[in-house]
Amino acid sequence: MPVLLIDYMWYHAVNDQQKLSSAVSSVKQNEHKVHAIEADIIYSEEKGQSVMGHPPQVDGELTLSSLLHQVHESNFQSAKTDAEANILKLDFKSMKALKSSIDDVQNYLKDLPHRLHQHVWINADILAGPGGGEGEDMRPKFDAVEFMDLLTAQASMMKSTTLSIGWTTSLTDMHAPYTLDMINEMLTLLRPYPERNITFPIRSTSFRHSWAALRNLYDNDVDKQKKWTLTL
Repeated sequence: MPVLLIDYMWYHAVNDQQKLSSAVSSVKQNEHKVHAIEADIIYSEEKGQSVMGHPPQVDGELTLSSLLHQVHESNFQSAKTDAEANILKLDFKSMKALKSSIDDVQNYLKDLPHRLHQHVWINADILAGPGGGEGEDMRPKFDAVEFMDLLTAQASMMKSTTLSIGWTTSLTDMHAPYTLDMINEMLTLLRPYPERNITFPIRSTSFRHSWAALRNLYDNDVDKQKKWTLTL
């Protein structure tokens, strides 16, 4: 029985082996209690590869390669129909982590039916967003154009994934609003990529105060196929 997206059960910060084993165990036991896995990816200078972790961490015990292998082996994303497909959200914390992960993610996609590629979400904060108190650095860790070009390259299997792209947010002002300038900057960035599946992660505490600006992500002339969504 398909589950509505609003009823999806998310398992966040699956950044170590214990959490990963717990997340995929319901599938192995045919319980299907978890519909979406979200994991954070950093680059480990010590290991020379991408690992699971969240800044300020600089290393982690679980590599991205191992996580993807275990998710594949568990059949977490196997589904008869798109409506029954689970989501794997990979939250990259730097361009270096993303670039070092391309081969691992593409190898994972090779073993996944093409129709399910859209259920692999590539997440990153690629533009400066709301807030930013004294001494707070709101600059993104990505060059937004480089990010889009990398994930939309014709030869890349990742062009069929869903991009979960958003703005950096303040740690000191949790209610700072998204502005129309921020939305217009995103729309300008995405104009060359009208075919992409995109969802915009929006901080829930800022949503209500920002709707006048955020509604333009729905009402615009860039998303001609009306494929864009918001994720709170």
